[in-house]
Amino acid sequence: MRLFTIPAEQTAFSTKEVVVITGMTKDALRYYEQQQLIGPVPRNHNNYRQYSRQNLERLQFVATFRQLGLDLKLLSGDGHIPNRAQRIQELSSYRATVKKQIAQLQATDQFLAHKIAYFEASPNH
Repeated sequence: MRLFTIPAEQTAFSTKEVVVITGMTKDALRYYEQQQLIGPVPRNHNNYRQYSRQNLERLQFVATFRQLGLDLKLLSGDGHIPNRAQRIQELSSYRATVKKQIAQLQATDQFLAHKIAYFEASPNH
């Protein structure tokens, strides 16, 4: 899954356009709609889905949550996470975990930088 940019000049998008923009499959889009993760998707006069900018903005959340390994239930109002306070608590907890991972990656980066500098300065190694 990749993050994507919503075209600024457009307000309505066909399913085919959303697939190209998001890199998601049609099945995934229908699933996210059924799970009430992206809000209601309007239909045109032929009953084809016409995704709004708001739908695509919600899909950005879905893509971000999936990329980070967050539970998609945090995006839904389906009752699994009953209230706003619990959503905030869950997201805050995950954010703390992400910050720890960032600190660990920064320490690893510093270690590797020191090793590289050591080997660059020591031609015999």
